[in-house]
Amino acid sequence: MLNRRTLKTADSPHLLGDTNTRGIMKWVLITLFPIILVSGYFFGWRVYLLFFIAITTAQLAEIVWFKCSKKELTWDLSAIVTAVLMTMNLPPSAPWYFPVIGAIFAIIVVKEFFGGLGYNFLNPALGGRALLVGLFFQEMFKISWPAPPFNSITPDAVTKATPLAQMKSATLSNTELWQTFIGFTGGRIGETSSFLILIAFIVLWRKKIISLHIPLVILATVGIGAWLFAGDGTFAPWQTVVGHLLSGGLLLGAVFMATDYASSPSTKVGEYLYAFIIGCLIIIFRFWGPTQEGVSYAILTMNCATPFIDRILRRRVLGEKKTMPLDLKFRR
Repeated sequence: MLNRRTLKTADSPHLLGDTNTRGIMKWVLITLFPIILVSGYFFGWRVYLLFFIAITTAQLAEIVWFKCSKKELTWDLSAIVTAVLMTMNLPPSAPWYFPVIGAIFAIIVVKEFFGGLGYNFLNPALGGRALLVGLFFQEMFKISWPAPPFNSITPDAVTKATPLAQMKSATLSNTELWQTFIGFTGGRIGETSSFLILIAFIVLWRKKIISLHIPLVILATVGIGAWLFAGDGTFAPWQTVVGHLLSGGLLLGAVFMATDYASSPSTKVGEYLYAFIIGCLIIIFRFWGPTQEGVSYAILTMNCATPFIDRILRRRVLGEKKTMPLDLKFRR
């Protein structure tokens, strides 16, 4: 006779797809790997050391946290993804202790303090970068220019104006746009090669790891904003618009950071609103801010606003009454 006391029901979900967290992180790392390789070609061998230090520190920090909290380590590769993305946001001239400080803060504080993977309300990689900006403002905004192949950067390379700075006074030439697209331009470790980031975008979209609408809405908003505000009393030329789309950390942030599952809205209409405001904030920071950039700050700001967006644009249960004017029922 069947003994009911011996029956146990597994936790949900009971229907599983082919994709899991480790698989998602694996594909993100695969798409990031060419960018890592090219960053060393552009900025020298030492950037590989920065990646190694960040990855080692992040993984050790996660191991120590799980040991102290007496939890089983899942080895889901998320710590490695966080370390790689944070390092890509560092200047090539960053000293070795930058990735140590940033990785520990990103894993322990931004990620684990709030419950671990899936519960962090900020993107961990950008959280680590934000701490470093607060601690080492001048050093974090040093922009290096490539010295291929695999050469160390020179002091002169740190002072040359970036495309974003150049566009404040002149339009980029077709040659400069091409160099910006390929990656032969000033920037941080992983943000210069727009070509490789776009390839990564296509691969992640085809693998159904990220959707199109968040990156495309951000890019469209920034493009329209640049067209309206970057001109000298009139609409900006197409070279300036394309230059704004290819320059700085826009593509890296739109593809890899703004699409983070945990820190972006849970409804499709919420994601559209989230992406649109990120694009608007980037335009504000770029044209009226002190640093000529602003992608990280825009994403972090909207990470903080995500719970509010989910609240006002949440998916209500059928038959549930509204409690707020915008408390609407949306399907995914």
